[in-house]
Formats: sequence, C-alpha cells, structure tokens
Amino acid sequence: MELYAWIVLCGAFAGFVATLAGLGSVLTLYVLIQIVGLDADIANGTNRIGIMAMALMALPTFYKNGHLNVKKSWWIILSIFVGALGGAVLAAKYIDNDAFKDIFKYLLLVMLVLVLANPKKWIRSTDHSHKMNKWMIPIFILMGFYAGFIQVGTGVFLVVFLALAGRYSLVDANGIKLAAIALYTIACIAIFAVENKIDWEIGTVLAIGQGIGAYLAAKFATTYPKSNGFVRYLLIVMLIVAIVQMFELHTYFVG
Repeated sequence: MELYAWIVLCGAFAGFVATLAGLGSVLTLYVLIQIVGLDADIANGTNRIGIMAMALMALPTFYKNGHLNVKKSWWIILSIFVGALGGAVLAAKYIDNDAFKDIFKYLLLVMLVLVLANPKKWIRSTDHSHKMNKWMIPIFILMGFYAGFIQVGTGVFLVVFLALAGRYSLVDANGIKLAAIALYTIACIAIFAVENKIDWEIGTVLAIGQGIGAYLAAKFATTYPKSNGFVRYLLIVMLIVAIVQMFELHTYFVG
C-alpha cells in the first residue's frame, strides 16, 4: 500500500506539471522503472494509462472554457495522431530510444533559450487571425512519431512550438496539446496492450494520481488570470530539470 500511495502522489504531481507544461513522464517513467522495477518497455506502455487519465480529466475544462478551438486546430491534432501511430508500433516491438534521447536533449537546450527570450511573447493572448501553414504538417507528424515512441518531453515541445509558430497563448496551446494526447494515447494503449507491454494494476494506480493532478491543473489554468505567466515559469523549471537529467549534469555534484 505504501508503494501505491507513492505512485498516486508522484502521479498527481506529474499530472499537474504535464497538464500545464509537460515532462511529467520524466518523473513517472523514473518511478515505474527505478522504484516499481518495471522493464523499460513495460514502463513505456504502462505510462500511457496515466497519460490518458491526465488528458481526459483536463481536456473538458479547457474546452468548456474556450481554450480549445477544434475547428482551427483539427489538422494539427490529426497530424500528431498519424505520427504517433508509427512511433507506438516501433516502440512496442523494438525499444532502443538512445538515438531519440540524444536528439531530444539538444532540442531541450534550444527550447530553454526560446522560452527565456522575450518574456512578453509568452504571456500574450492567442492571435486568432494568424493561420499556420499546412506545410508544417510533416513537423507535427514527426512530433507525433516521437510522442508515440517515447512520450517524454512531447508536451513541452508542442506547447513551445504552438506558441511560437501558431501564436497561441500558452493556455490555448495546452488545450491543443491535451486534445492530441487524448487521441493518440488511445491508439498507443491498444498497440502496447496487444504486445502485452502494460502492467494494468500499476497503470490504474498511476492514472488515479495523474487524473487528480490534471483536473486541478486545468481548473487553475482556465480560471487564474495570470496563468500564462505561471506556465512560462513552470516551463523554464521543467526544461532545466530535464536538461540536468538528460545530460546527467547531476552526477558532477554527487560523490
């Protein structure tokens, strides 16, 4: 029971952070692999249960409060979904994510620089007159592929890209992110389940925690007037944590 309580607690924190910024899977995968003791491939599949709970608990609040325009963003969501299908199939059958991690950790550095630059750009409202070029579809497909394969960091990458290229507010960008995650995670769960790569008991416990955290985060993001500024600071913190972890910088200060 102590283990389950720990999983719920970590899941709640991860769900809150992932809903507003991203990188919640950095914590949940660490817990599943290092504390629970699941193999990496099983942890990757099991983690999707909590991610689905997060998306389903947060998405209705974003939609109800006008932070998800499906008519405008459907092609973004669909492109990510298509890419995620391919990534999930590959992940379920063959796990070797070192190459992806090597690429992603350098993208984290780029994203940190972008988020730190020009603070006013990140606390603006959505520019509803701006239309994203459909030539960006391959970029969203690649994002989806990475999401289906590993998931770690997908939320941050999507939020930053949508805010910059799509001129969305950070809260509206999170609404699109959650819609995409909800759609492709359904398919990912089915793919991992077919390959017997899910621990359903642990996944259900994790989902309880992530669902609670996501619900609280959604309420906060859609009602707090200065939530865009808060999300920006949270993005900065999570990016720094991820960079330290991905580049193993913490080892220089231990022992």
